[in-house]
Amino acid sequence: MRYYFYSVGLILLAIFIATVIPLAVELGENELTSLQIPRNNSRVAGIQKYNIPPVVKGLPAPIVSSRAVFIEDLATNTILYQKNANIPFPIASTTKIMTALVGIEYFKQNSILTIGSSANIPGSRVGLIFGENLSFRSLLYGMLLNSGNDAAFALAENYPGGVLGFVSAMNKKVLELNLRNTHFDNPAGFDSPDHYSSAADLAKITEEALKNSQLAKIFATKETNIVSLDKKYSHQLFNLNKLLTRINGVIGVKTGTTDQAKENLVTLIERNGHRVLIVVLGSDDRFGETTRLIDWTFVNVNWPETEILH
Repeated sequence: MRYYFYSVGLILLAIFIATVIPLAVELGENELTSLQIPRNNSRVAGIQKYNIPPVVKGLPAPIVSSRAVFIEDLATNTILYQKNANIPFPIASTTKIMTALVGIEYFKQNSILTIGSSANIPGSRVGLIFGENLSFRSLLYGMLLNSGNDAAFALAENYPGGVLGFVSAMNKKVLELNLRNTHFDNPAGFDSPDHYSSAADLAKITEEALKNSQLAKIFATKETNIVSLDKKYSHQLFNLNKLLTRINGVIGVKTGTTDQAKENLVTLIERNGHRVLIVVLGSDDRFGETTRLIDWTFVNVNWPETEILH
């Protein structure tokens, strides 16, 4: 009887081995195959998305008074139009795009900054009060909407090394971005022989700033209100960029005006998924000329489909 059960056990064991081991081998081979041969997906054999450079039709560009113009498709970095784009000019308060970029790389959004001598800075102002404490974020809004020179200098005077240290950091950023026609000597954009940029360089600075979602949001803000930490002072802010309310799709960026620089405007517009950056320097009518350049761009440029089979 014992041998009978022993025989039955051997038979069952043989059946188990004959059934399970081949299955295990097959599963192992399948797993190995799945590791060696990627599954059919968009990265391997599907549809890849490429940004195809837009095609310029060749219609004559509008005649403008601007000393320099630079128009670029941001998705492909294709230059759609340029005029004196690499010649340095005074750039007025479009300087504050770089001021914001340098500031946001050092300060935190909730960093507390104290207003000092910047309260007495002339020109376009927020109306900051000596001794007032505000967050870095609030000062960014004041500088980029109201184009507050007082806000720009407040950021600089709270930076390590004060205004001189801040301007040094601005010029260090110039080197990092490989800007060949740009130099700064103040954070607000006051006219100076040592303070200048080109339309093409200013476009590069703006592209870098737009990578920061907080700055992109502020550039597109039409109005807001900032309050000192003790709630004692309140400042109503209105964006000086009139195109934000005049033209559908405009989402920034910065105005600038001085006697030497004349009227300047950096504009970001998005239509049908296409983002175009327009820089005009030394204009007699920055808003009117930029409007004409926008209309011309979207009539003169054709964007091909971006999906390609491979």
